[in-house]
Amino acid sequence: MTISPAYTLIMIPLCGRADARDFHEWLRQMKELEQQRDVLWHGLEMVDRARRWYHRELQGLRDRQHRGEGRRLPNFAQDDTSDSGPNRVNLLLDQIQRVNFCLCNFMSCAEQGWRREEESDQQRAVASLKRQNYLLTKEVSRKSQRISQLEAERGSLVQRLLDIRLQR
Repeated sequence: MTISPAYTLIMIPLCGRADARDFHEWLRQMKELEQQRDVLWHGLEMVDRARRWYHRELQGLRDRQHRGEGRRLPNFAQDDTSDSGPNRVNLLLDQIQRVNFCLCNFMSCAEQGWRREEESDQQRAVASLKRQNYLLTKEVSRKSQRISQLEAERGSLVQRLLDIRLQR
C-alpha cells in the first residue's frame, strides 16, 4: 500500500456497527469541513489578488489624474493594437462591474444568512423564555389557587372552632 507523505494512516478498531456508522459520519463531516475550508481559502486568495489589482489600477488612475493625463486610456486598457483599446476598456469595465455586482450579491446573501441564523437563535431563545414564562405563570396560578383554597379551608375551620367554643 502506497501512502502519500502528506497523510498519516490511522487504524481505529471499531467495536460494532454503530461505532462504524458514527465514525463514518464523523469522517464525512470532517471531509465536508475540509472542502469548505479549501474553497474559502481559494476565495480569499482570489479576493486578495483582486484587491491588489484594484489598488494598482486606482493608484495608476490617481497618478494619471495628478499628471493631467485624463484623455489617455487607463493601464488595463493600454494594448499594442490601438484599434482594440477602447473595446478592451469596455469589456474590462463590464467584467469589473459584473464582478462587483456578484460580490455585492454574495455579501448580501451571506450577511442575510448570518442574520437569519442570529435571528433564528434569538427567536429560539425568545420562544424558550416565553415557554418558561408560560409554565411559571401556570405554576404560580396553580399555587395561588391552592393558597386560596387553603385559606378558605382555614377560614371554615376557624369558624367551626369559634362555633364549638360558643357552644361550650
